Amino acid sequence: MATQHVTLMITSTFYDMFGEYYYFLKEVFPYLKEYCAKHDIILYYRDVAFSLLNDYTDKSIILDDFRSIDFDRTFFICFRGHKLGWKPDYKNVNGLTIDEYPELVKFVGNVSITELSIMHALIPFDKFEDNEFQDLKPVKHSMFYFRDSAFLDELSETQKMFYTNMGDDDNKKVHDMEIAKAKDLVHEVKRQHDKQGKSDIKIRYYEGSWNKALDGHEIFLKYAEEYSRITGMNLDCFIKTHEKNMCYDYNGCLDNFEYEGEPLKEIIIRDIIDGLKAEFPENFKD
Repeated sequence: MATQHVTLMITSTFYDMFGEYYYFLKEVFPYLKEYCAKHDIILYYRDVAFSLLNDYTDKSIILDDFRSIDFDRTFFICFRGHKLGWKPDYKNVNGLTIDEYPELVKFVGNVSITELSIMHALIPFDKFEDNEFQDLKPVKHSMFYFRDSAFLDELSETQKMFYTNMGDDDNKKVHDMEIAKAKDLVHEVKRQHDKQGKSDIKIRYYEGSWNKALDGHEIFLKYAEEYSRITGMNLDCFIKTHEKNMCYDYNGCLDNFEYEGEPLKEIIIRDIIDGLKAEFPENFKD
């Protein structure tokens, strides 16, 4: 039985998801890493958003995100809330990005970077590399966890600006509609893939409780510290860059995530183990 190497690729909007990210890194990943080791699988964790350690003025951000996804197209895990996220335009994209992913010219300026990552996982953009186009396949096991909105009633107006589209300069209804359309796309691609047997796509709608005893800024720092520990990356510059853009009302953070009355971590663990068993059946014969 050969030793396998697999990376859990995770993405979402940025400032509104550190509750989920920290939850995943503390409650899900350690269990899965130990479980995989027993089956001769070495498991890694990679945050697409942390693939770029500079700020949004860096014109290679889409390129780095896409290359992160292409690094291992086995697992793609996406948490999606009620925030559209950053929508890069052409001034945020360098020529190398378009050279490598020429199809992007149709979408830059019209789609958020989170949606671009989702599209590249499910319906890969053409990739031009080594003087030829690469035949990229959809990520084999994609998992989407869509957050319920009930917790929003507990938020201050400042916090709502970071967890919804309230603080955007453009029309909130337009951005909310874009999120709804993006979710519809995931459902439609799942229906198509299920019919064709192309890949494994799971969609879950989960709930989170607002815990006023937590500090959102502290959760961000804990996540960065843990991510740095398991990857060996120095995140000091990254933290300084993004701290200034975070919500300044840190009174609370999302916690106690559940799916249909069951801890969300149990569902995620089962979803990923199902994917691992499908991907590496030889490692689970015992």
